[in-house]
Amino acid sequence: MTIDERVEIGTKLLVRAALLVGGVYALYLLRDVVLLVLLAVLTAAALTPAVNKLRARGLSRTAAVIIIYAVLFLGGVALLMVFIPVFFSEIKEFLGNWPKYSERLGVFFSGIEAYMQALGFVFDKQAFFTDIEGSIGSWFGGLFSTTINLFQGFIHAIGFFFLALYLSLEEKGIEKFFLMLTPDQYHDHALSIASRMQGKVSQWLFGQAILMLIAFTIYYIGLSIIGVPYALAIAFFGGLMEILPYIGPVLAAVPAILVGLLYSPGLGFAALIFYLIAHQVEAHIVAPQVMKRSADLNPVALIIAILIGIELGGPLGVILAVPVTMMLSVFVEDIMIKRNA
Repeated sequence: MTIDERVEIGTKLLVRAALLVGGVYALYLLRDVVLLVLLAVLTAAALTPAVNKLRARGLSRTAAVIIIYAVLFLGGVALLMVFIPVFFSEIKEFLGNWPKYSERLGVFFSGIEAYMQALGFVFDKQAFFTDIEGSIGSWFGGLFSTTINLFQGFIHAIGFFFLALYLSLEEKGIEKFFLMLTPDQYHDHALSIASRMQGKVSQWLFGQAILMLIAFTIYYIGLSIIGVPYALAIAFFGGLMEILPYIGPVLAAVPAILVGLLYSPGLGFAALIFYLIAHQVEAHIVAPQVMKRSADLNPVALIIAILIGIELGGPLGVILAVPVTMMLSVFVEDIMIKRNA
């Protein structure tokens, strides 16, 4: 190989590396848009089985898609009209009672402060409460800056809706999306991977929605029975946390236990016992039945994916962490199959 050929190869490698780095950096800068596109693709993939079932009954694809999106939209609006007023009423009541709760916590933490000092540790109760009140104030202060970005969020939501709708209306819309991203010589292979991805993600999303609804119902009934205040808001939060494997159930228990402790140690302990039982029921009875057809992913990989999702995309990144990991697992499986062939 001549020196000129070596220089040419080295130059090509450098150009490709620069293009790769530049592409990754561009994706990072546009991560909000990328996440919205991914969410639209996942939404269309999740609704594909329902669309196919309606088409099997004789409906056109357009009619099937319009019916499904209309049902989802009207159902979402109905849920918001029923639950949101009660939810915000409970939040408002909690904030109104915060001075009383702060006083109760003061008595509780005075005992902890004395105990810690007896052991030789320093626990500043006043600084603790100042931090809590400052966090609450900064959170509500941040609501104003959040409202300023509502217009941008509205535009993103409209873009997401129409992209998901287009992918659903288009015959083989998901497959065509993947073909657009792959060279011609890999189209057959890309179609196979896209089909497997769509199957896994749609099964997971359907099962996850049912699991979140069941968790919300269990939490709401249980918290209402044992008498924990603000049961609806806490159960709603717990249902949302089901989107996070392994971490979610732990986070779901925290508000219930803390609110229970604000009233009495016994109620806080009862909330702890209830969540331990509920988690066992969910982990060993409900989840295996609901999610039995979903992919079994490595817990470490899922937790790492969630942490990366939080860092890159905030709440939206968390929502997409698991399905994106499932999609990547299809690539890994494909590579392993080729290697073992």
